[in-house]
Amino acid sequence: MGDQRILELIQRWADVELRGDADGYGDLLAPDFLGIGPVGFVLTADQWAGRHRGDLHNDEFEVQDPHVRTYGGDTAIVDAVLRQKTTAMGRDTSGSFRLVAVAIEHEGRWLLASIQLSGPLIAPGTAPPFARPVATE
Repeated sequence: MGDQRILELIQRWADVELRGDADGYGDLLAPDFLGIGPVGFVLTADQWAGRHRGDLHNDEFEVQDPHVRTYGGDTAIVDAVLRQKTTAMGRDTSGSFRLVAVAIEHEGRWLLASIQLSGPLIAPGTAPPFARPVATE
């Protein structure tokens, strides 16, 4: 199998994201693909690709320091950091995010079954922007 095939799949996905190529997902995503965005939305393969038919635009999109773990010869999990310079819905959504991707071998080729993003990443000990003080009585 080799980790190289998985890393190539991840790079092809990153290239499609950078180009904003909604049609480029056809040979990348499993039929039952689910993508989970950094704020928790869940999208099917068609919906994930369809983000690029709207106002999503990536100026930079890079997967950094990917690590591949394989299971049973037909499943792999990749964890990495995704760094992007992006606008969506007229807002700057740039940042670094934790990426977990699940790849499966399906009919002789590797496909992405799931992508989950979390973040944006912040320095350890820093309060996230959604954290509010706890009221004490």
